[in-house]
Amino acid sequence: MELLKQTFLAFAIASLMAWRGYKRKSLSSNGAMAAWLVGFCSIFCGMRGFLLLLFYLIGTKATKYKATLKAQLEDTEGSCRGPGQVLACSIIGILIQTIHFIYCGKERAIDFEESPLASSLACALIAHHATNLADTLSSELGILSKSHPILITSLRRVPRGTNGGISLTGLGCSVLGGSLIGFGAYLIDTLSGLDANPLTHVLFGILLGTTGSIIDSVLGATLQVTYFDEEKKVISSISAKENAKWIAGMDTLSNTQVNLVSVMITSAIGFYVGPLLFR
Repeated sequence: MELLKQTFLAFAIASLMAWRGYKRKSLSSNGAMAAWLVGFCSIFCGMRGFLLLLFYLIGTKATKYKATLKAQLEDTEGSCRGPGQVLACSIIGILIQTIHFIYCGKERAIDFEESPLASSLACALIAHHATNLADTLSSELGILSKSHPILITSLRRVPRGTNGGISLTGLGCSVLGGSLIGFGAYLIDTLSGLDANPLTHVLFGILLGTTGSIIDSVLGATLQVTYFDEEKKVISSISAKENAKWIAGMDTLSNTQVNLVSVMITSAIGFYVGPLLFR
């Protein structure tokens, strides 16, 4: 009966999330199908799957915020996400939850003495979502900073929107994103009847979210190319012949691939450093 209830809850929430995203044009039709699949799997595996919903809701709001102004700073494909973008921000989390579901069963309180594997997987999941939201807020809100960012690898000033560019505003947004996921994880565990310490959860979210955002910036500055279209005065990832000025990075990874790699690294870090914070 409990499994049936969880299945119904996962189906209802995933359907609502996918339909809402499609109707509001934040998801393409294929993106909505991918969102439904990952939403269902995430919530079916446990209540911590609601962290994905938290990331989606806040991340979408941040993406839509002052979208017209941001479009004047960078040449993007718009805010409508396809399946690749959806999976890059969720597939590792689904894998973590699936491993937990198969080998550990029901979600448990983070306690490394009682359940070390389940606790490490829970920490990896929090790190995963903290990275996603920290990076999203840093990118979507940090670009609105009035000051030009500095490139994380060389510390030289670069145009707003440059991959790998960091600013105090962007770092502050990373901290905010990580703290929101940490607090969200605390609330979910508490409402699920699991012992949870709000301070530890929030600090862990901030630490791993900020770390993940920094890793994303380093990858973006080195392995993701950035051009500046001097005619349109916008940042672009595509060379526009004589109008394009190279700013930073190699044309090795796309933005979606950078997000995926940074999430993988930070999830692994969260898996191993969890015992250092949750004592």
